Amino acid sequence: MSKKAVLEKVMAEHVLDSKKVGKIVYREEDLITMVSPFLGFPDLHDFLLLEDDNYVPFMWFHSVEDPNVAFVVLPIKSFFKEFNPKIPKRELKILQATSFDEITFFGIVVVPENPREATINLRAPLAINLNKKIAKQIILDDDKWQIKTPLFSE
Repeated sequence: MSKKAVLEKVMAEHVLDSKKVGKIVYREEDLITMVSPFLGFPDLHDFLLLEDDNYVPFMWFHSVEDPNVAFVVLPIKSFFKEFNPKIPKRELKILQATSFDEITFFGIVVVPENPREATINLRAPLAINLNKKIAKQIILDDDKWQIKTPLFSE
């Protein structure tokens, strides 16, 4: 690799000093952009979806604009196979998808002191078009899906 190529590669990488997971090195193409911000976080738009082999299937959805903001997320279908919410077709357009098969739904997980009492938000899932690297939190109208759904049964 030429010096120029090495320099371009290094210049294309960014470093985020995360308060939750430590140092993260990423590239612009790793970013997932929120097409509308999370409720309560109006100034945060760019995130990284981070996997950690020690915590599979849990992941981090980490802001690159604020090193203090990171959400524990879980692909909803990995725990809730029946999760099949009715989503307006306009949401497909917003997420630049032609079908719901192109969208992966993640639930934000709250892990209290006792991890067995963890809950997942199925009422306001994070919908991500992983191919286009865009995301949106979708608030569902259906009461079937709850904000604090227990992740583990007793």
